[in-house]
Amino acid sequence: CPGGEIGRHKGLKIPRRKLRAGSSPALGTNQMKILVILPTLGGGGAEKVHISLANRWADLGHKVTICSLLKSNQSPFEINKKISIEYLNAKRFRNSFFKLKKIFKNLKPDATFAAMWPLTLISIFTWLTSGKIGKLFLVEHTSFSNQNAKKIMKTNLWKISFSMRLMYKFSSGVICVSNGVKESLKAISSVPSNKLHTIYNGIDLPKIEEGSQRLDEKKINILSIGRLSDDKDYITTLRSIKHLLKQDINVELKIIGEGPNFEDLKKEVQELSLENNVTFLGFQKNISKFMLKCDLLVHSSNFEGFSMAVLEAISFGKNVVSTDTPHGPSEILNNGEFGSLVRIGDYIEMADAIKYRIKNPISSKLLIERSKKFTLDQASKEYLELTS
Repeated sequence: CPGGEIGRHKGLKIPRRKLRAGSSPALGTNQMKILVILPTLGGGGAEKVHISLANRWADLGHKVTICSLLKSNQSPFEINKKISIEYLNAKRFRNSFFKLKKIFKNLKPDATFAAMWPLTLISIFTWLTSGKIGKLFLVEHTSFSNQNAKKIMKTNLWKISFSMRLMYKFSSGVICVSNGVKESLKAISSVPSNKLHTIYNGIDLPKIEEGSQRLDEKKINILSIGRLSDDKDYITTLRSIKHLLKQDINVELKIIGEGPNFEDLKKEVQELSLENNVTFLGFQKNISKFMLKCDLLVHSSNFEGFSMAVLEAISFGKNVVSTDTPHGPSEILNNGEFGSLVRIGDYIEMADAIKYRIKNPISSKLLIERSKKFTLDQASKEYLELTS
């Protein structure tokens, strides 16, 4: 916080009102000081969601600060110039305590949103020891199970459960990005039900012309989006492509994303002789041109909290074939009404679903209408309503 100037506004008249203990005055009748705490400003889906929300709040006139705990390069996502950014450059979460405490003391936020365990733990501990300034909401993007704990969080579910039971009850509330995430958190934590809230992720809907016609009748153009990691299970997608080619079905797959499994996936492509059918595009800041040129999105995750890729696809009026993970895609697609859901890891069922959906597409008009239930405006509104 350079010069300790965060939150100082000369000449700004703030109406006198009685404040609750530990609260700070808002900037005006409808304006607030909002702090968003993230692990990094990298290219992940959760980061994209919170940066989009922060941009919207800044546009509404709120004073927004984003705090990135871990050292990272410049964000690939566009950040509103009205937003203040604080990089704590901590190598580990626990090393950020004093720097984050200084942020709370200097900024005095009316509302703080801290995303993703274990960042939520250091955030709530710092908030408590800073005098509970304003309200603190924890945000969870991933469902909690033994598998997720081991593969994503590199720990065991007991440790996560113990830490949540110890700390989460002191927060002002916990926001979950799907009902499935909320139910999984309820099962392992002692957070009272009235403190658990589901707020679906939202996006700015693209302005496109409705239409479901194939772009290339001789070839199926498939798009997949997501981190190149074990939980996204791209192996199943690649095997489904191979299965379609064996049936003399011309198919091309483009993959958007980066991650630790890039080299392993390239080897899998070579072993399956898919070099002419699969293209890795890396991270893409703007996916619009790729969405517009594909026939459908294929999503093969082992588990999801929500799935921005699935939502973005239907917002473009594109059909979706997704694995039926316990949470996320099934809620977006309303249990298969707005897209095909297949068993996790079943590449034959996935290939069959791709063929079926190409021959029997859901109209783009219906898909776009469905996506309107998950807008950034709605998500932004629901977040802010919790702070009142």
